[in-house]
Amino acid sequence: MRRKVAFSFIALLLFTIPAVGQANRGSAQATIKGKTIKVTYGRPRMQGRDMLGMARVGNVWRLGMDEATEIETTGILTVGGKDVRAGKYTLWAKKTGENQWTLNFHPQTGVWGQPELTSGYVAEMPLTMAKAPAAAEQLTISLADRAGSAAITIQWGTAQLTGTMGVK
Repeated sequence: MRRKVAFSFIALLLFTIPAVGQANRGSAQATIKGKTIKVTYGRPRMQGRDMLGMARVGNVWRLGMDEATEIETTGILTVGGKDVRAGKYTLWAKKTGENQWTLNFHPQTGVWGQPELTSGYVAEMPLTMAKAPAAAEQLTISLADRAGSAAITIQWGTAQLTGTMGVK
């Protein structure tokens, strides 16, 4: 009887843990000029912290939690004046000034946890930091078509980072 209860408990855990993990994952997708752009990311909670505000100039963040945030595109993106070929990349946010950030594209995917990738980026673009109209307890990333370009918005707490990529 104990074995049956133990087996049932283990089976329940095996089915529950992936479901809980998925609740902390998010995605954003947009189709622009017939090209699909998709971002997949972990969604940490604020829990009273101001992580973006606490970051020091020079800090690199894997943008999300656990597995590094990934962007996949079926078209060529123009990022900071450079062409980024169709494919999959990880995204990294770097604090470059008091209220300045860049979004950096790295060709290495499947990155988990530490250490952050601080070099080897194929492109980077400036992000504009502003106060969001409403606070977001969980990190939220969205994509939208803005006159044929891909607008990305990254929000956590009341901090909002925005930028635009060209789509070919």
